[in-house]
Amino acid sequence: MARKSEKEISLNNNKDRDRFYTKMSAEQKVLFESIQNNIFTFCESVAGTGKTVVSVAAMLDLLSKGDIVKIIYLQKISGRFLQHGFLPGTIEEKTDALWTPFYDAMDTLGFQPEMVDKMSEMGIILLTTDFSLRGVNFEKAGVIVEESENCDLETLRLIFTRCHDDCHIAMIGDSRQKDNKGSKNTDFIDYGKYLAKAPFGNECSLTKNYRGKFSQLAEMY
Repeated sequence: MARKSEKEISLNNNKDRDRFYTKMSAEQKVLFESIQNNIFTFCESVAGTGKTVVSVAAMLDLLSKGDIVKIIYLQKISGRFLQHGFLPGTIEEKTDALWTPFYDAMDTLGFQPEMVDKMSEMGIILLTTDFSLRGVNFEKAGVIVEESENCDLETLRLIFTRCHDDCHIAMIGDSRQKDNKGSKNTDFIDYGKYLAKAPFGNECSLTKNYRGKFSQLAEMY
């Protein structure tokens, strides 16, 4: 498939994106608007509620309006991921599996993988982990901290102290989905609630599991 050029990547007039906007639930609209109107938004909700796709949609909207200049999608390297041991290839090839939720969300919003790749090449999108954040500055960026339940306090502090006040930050996670075996860490909830209490912060919750009854049943055991 031919890759679209920079001029062909439009953040507006996208039918799939517009369709998603019209189908958002009342709860999802609250999360969407919170991300747009605050520096920090914390959303701890069960799997399947749309945390990722709503966060990505909000950031795309901010990007299209010029309120941010890039989207930073960040995941911590979890214990489950490290169980794979040595993986061949470049660092990009080693971490490809971490970006699947982001690519899926972008696809739902009408942006095919080759378009996401092109936006990454252009510097509009940065897919990264917590491994290389020392000395980094996030300015005028939409920062999505995915699977934040895997982050301890030190990691979260490292991430958030990179962010300037012109950022929009979405910290999303599910306390029942920790990938670090034996961990009973609740730092992400305590820290998320702490930051959400600030005048520039907010906390949201999504309750409907769109994957269906079986997924919801499995989550609640």
